Parts: sequence; structure tokens; C-alpha cells
Amino acid sequence: MLAEIKARIPVPLKVAARRVLCTEYMNLPDAPRIFVFLAADYGNIGDLAISAAQQGFLARLVPGHRIVPVPISRTREVIHSLRRQVRPDDLVMTVGGGNMGSLYPDIEALRQLVIRSFPDNRIVCFPQTLDWDDSQASRKTLTRIVRTYSRHPDIHVFARESVTRAKLEAMFAGHANVTVGYSPDIVLSASAADLGVSVGCQHSGILLCMRDDRERALDAKQRERVAAALDGTGLAVETTDTHVGGSRLDEARCAQLLADKLGQFGASRLVVTDRLHGMILAVVAGTPCLVLPNANHKIRQTWLDWLVDQPGITFLAPDEFETLPAAIEALLAGERPEPGRSPVDPSRYDALRQALVLS
Repeated sequence: MLAEIKARIPVPLKVAARRVLCTEYMNLPDAPRIFVFLAADYGNIGDLAISAAQQGFLARLVPGHRIVPVPISRTREVIHSLRRQVRPDDLVMTVGGGNMGSLYPDIEALRQLVIRSFPDNRIVCFPQTLDWDDSQASRKTLTRIVRTYSRHPDIHVFARESVTRAKLEAMFAGHANVTVGYSPDIVLSASAADLGVSVGCQHSGILLCMRDDRERALDAKQRERVAAALDGTGLAVETTDTHVGGSRLDEARCAQLLADKLGQFGASRLVVTDRLHGMILAVVAGTPCLVLPNANHKIRQTWLDWLVDQPGITFLAPDEFETLPAAIEALLAGERPEPGRSPVDPSRYDALRQALVLS
């Protein structure tokens, strides 16, 4: 009966009721502000690293502004309050990551809600990977992205690898108000110290960090070959993941999860991973890393675009697995990368810095 009643309620009335019942007031500092929408408050360590690195990047770059993270779980609850309080000198950001497009439609819908909600403020979408395929659902998603983003008069959308950049440039050709930028994943702007971790000098064992979700690419036999090659080293192999679960986590818990995981990466002699932020956290921690492909282009293209010359990072596709033992041996025997500095040239973020300066 309840379901039948709900079905008869007009959609506009449902939306209006949700605005009234789910609205939460958010107190704001009385200063110029930078809103960071969709900030991770759940147990994906890669997304926690993105949120932390982005807030640190902004704090260093725009010290006169106060950073206001808006957790992704509270976006719909507070956005109407923020719309009433926003000022012309406030900047609106959305977090970087790999959730733009059709793979994570709920997050893409929230980003579009933010874009629609602040038409009078500059919006900067931090470096993202766009995900799409040839399905009708994916084509509809891309159409909605173009329609929503192009209606905003001052929006900057950053790709974090060149495959996404090419696609975004094609999508927004003819929309001069949409500026497509290109910068590395924002976590590559940070050092371990920036993320609150002091990496020690004691290193042991191999850390295996592999996907077991929709982005997994290696089949069972390929994973067995990887495991056999690691067993051949005689070193202890510890299995971990960068997704630990949980939602609506407080800031202290998020910071602790990130610090613990980065410390674990830093304590290992070698990381083997098919997770993008498995690779990136290894680089930040100064730990050699064997990188394996995932189901889309993001990890391989990030390696090609930004890390192919980084010491201690090797990418192997399945058709190269005959070289697994030699690649692992070379990484274990090679010089350990330095963890005390940002792993990419800071000038790679110049376009992103320029987008944050209001003219």
C-alpha cells in the first residue's frame, strides 16, 4: 500500500518534500572560502588520499581562503543551505578521482547537482578519469554531462590522463565556457609528510594489493602467475586492499585510515597492485611498485603520462608476464625511490593553479 501511495505522488512534489525534510544548516567561516564538494568520508583509501591531498594543495596555494570540505554523504543535505550562503568571492571545487562518467552514476549525479547549484561561482573539477563505453546508457550519461556542464558560465574540468583529456576536448568542442585542463592525479602533488606520515627506514616483505570489483581485469590464471612469481622470491607476501569499507566517517578516522595504509606501503620492500592509488601511494611512500592493468585505461595511462620515467615503477601487461620474475627481481634489487618529495614536477599543476585565480 505504501509503495502504491508513493508511486502516485508527483515527482516535483517529492523533490520539494526532500528539500524541506533533508535540509541541514551548515555553519561557515566568515572569510573567503573554497568549498570542496564530494569529499570522501568512506573507506576507500585512494579517495581519502585524493581529498586530503586536494585540501592540502588548496591550503598551500590560496592561504587567504578557508577550506570547507563538504562530505559526499552530506551533499544533498547541506547544498540548499550553502546555496543561500555562498558569496561571489567563494570558489567551488569538486574532488578529483575516477568517478566521472557512467561507471559511478550516483557520484556523477552529485557532481552535476553541485554544478547546477552554483551558477554564479567559478567551479573547478579537480583531475578526473572519465569512464565510458559504447552502450546506450553510457552515451546518455555523456550527453547529460555535456548539457549540464556547458550551461555553467565559468567551469574548469581537469583530466588526470591524456585519454580522458582527448575525450573531454571532443565532448566540449564549441563550448567556450568549459575549459578542459590537464594535470596529474592530485595525490601526486603531495609527499608522505604532506599526508601526515613519516616513512621509516625498515622495510620487509611484499605487499599485494589487487582489485576484486568491477574494475578488475586479470583472470584467475593470470593472478595465479603473479602469485607464483611472488612466492618465488622467498619473501613474505601480505595481502591488503585500499578499500576497507565504512561510510560517514569523521575526519579523524579518515586521516587515521590514510596514515595507516600509507605507513603499510612505506614499510614494504615492494608493492604489487592493479589499483591506481595502490601505485600512487607506493610512489608517495617511496616503495618500488610492480603495476598491473585494471579494466579501463586509468592506471596504464597515468603511468604512461606521468610516471613512466619514475624510478622503481614497472608496468606489465598480461602478454608480458613471462618477464614477471625478472621484473620483480629488478625492482627488489634497485634503488629505492625517495619518499620525501612530490613525485612529479610541480609545474605539471600550473594550469590547475591558474584556474584557481579569479580575474
